[in-house]
Amino acid sequence: MKEKKFVSDNIKKLLVTEYLQSENDSAGFGGMDMKRTPFGTNITLYVNRPGLVIGRHGSKIKAMTSILETKYGLESPQIEVKEVENADLNPQVISKKIALSLEKGWNYRKAGNTTLRRIIDQHARGVLIRIGGKISGERARTQKFMYGEIKYSGEPARAGVITGYSVAMLKTGAIGIYVRLLRQDYHLPDEISINTERKIPVPDKKSMPEESKEVEEDGTKS
Repeated sequence: MKEKKFVSDNIKKLLVTEYLQSENDSAGFGGMDMKRTPFGTNITLYVNRPGLVIGRHGSKIKAMTSILETKYGLESPQIEVKEVENADLNPQVISKKIALSLEKGWNYRKAGNTTLRRIIDQHARGVLIRIGGKISGERARTQKFMYGEIKYSGEPARAGVITGYSVAMLKTGAIGIYVRLLRQDYHLPDEISINTERKIPVPDKKSMPEESKEVEEDGTKS
């Protein structure tokens, strides 16, 4: 029963994420956090333009809250809107900006390289941008833009890497943009720092006991 509830909760969270992303895509959706509390379900939305999410007199927030409660079965949902601290270090916002650039007619290389330089200027530790689809002909292929260090497996990939995905609709078909970014505050297991300022105290010879004084090679005390 616990396994079924775990799967059901994750499916519900995925559906809620997809709904909120579709509703707030134009505001620069940058992700969400959902937590269950004794008073209901707290949802935090991270967007690039909070004003478009709140709406006039909070009308859009009220409408989304009502749908989350009636259609998705959330208990007393409460939505909080926060502005993305740095849009150039949020993978979801980055992928959406690339998608919009491609839909405006930008070449995929120009869009990828321009975005990559902007991310590097923000002192990112590692980033991977992958653009896939019919980007340069009738055959679909993938182009990658990389910088720094990115983890693909294990705990560092699960906890240290954040991802974002968007789709650009072109005349040639759908183009997928996938972004992976290494968090700046994550400590990798192979990162080792040595404290050179700490000094190891050296014992004074006068305070040493008689037995610990130097002994000559023949075994007699000096």
